[in-house]
Amino acid sequence: MRLQTNHGVLEWDGTGTIRVRYDGPLGERVIPVEALSGVRVSTDLRLDLREHADPLLSVSGGSYASIYHFDVADLAAAEQLASEIRIARARRAIPETAASTWLVAPPLAADAMEGKDATVAVANGLLMFAYPRSASRRKKSDGNPRSVSLMDIVDVEWRPRAGRHAGFVRVSTARMPLDRPRPKHDPSAVRTAVEGETDALFFAARLLTRIQP
Repeated sequence: MRLQTNHGVLEWDGTGTIRVRYDGPLGERVIPVEALSGVRVSTDLRLDLREHADPLLSVSGGSYASIYHFDVADLAAAEQLASEIRIARARRAIPETAASTWLVAPPLAADAMEGKDATVAVANGLLMFAYPRSASRRKKSDGNPRSVSLMDIVDVEWRPRAGRHAGFVRVSTARMPLDRPRPKHDPSAVRTAVEGETDALFFAARLLTRIQP
């Protein structure tokens, strides 16, 4: 079954795989039915993903969930598709609990990202930070450049711009305090320009899959 949506073309193979060919940088994403906790149709078609199924949703704290909200012209066809997906989930006895491994691949991303106050790169099992002269002293307090072993990173988060506050990518290790400085002063955060937010999101999602299975 094939549906034209506001995001692009959605295809359901009738057995267990959804392909979405997004208009824009997301490209094609493959969503196995095992990644879904449910599917809803009201004024649109919504795919609900299990926790830890898609690194894009995990790294963004769920704020990117709108990529799975599809406006469709033919709601009857959307309901038929939803019914088939529900049947496929039931036949496979797929739980609604968190997935034990990533089930949706992150978008392709480069191994380096340039932000407003740092450049980060993945190489040889390390996440390398390099800060420009304009970065704050607190930002450079742990050295410039500095590196963090990927094995020591326990979490990665991405946030978009909010009002006057720039978006950022931030990593955490077990040794870091819960009370973190603002991204502007955090040595383990990189602030992003609006035009670079999507690239930063993709970089963060890929990094998350490197540190978590």
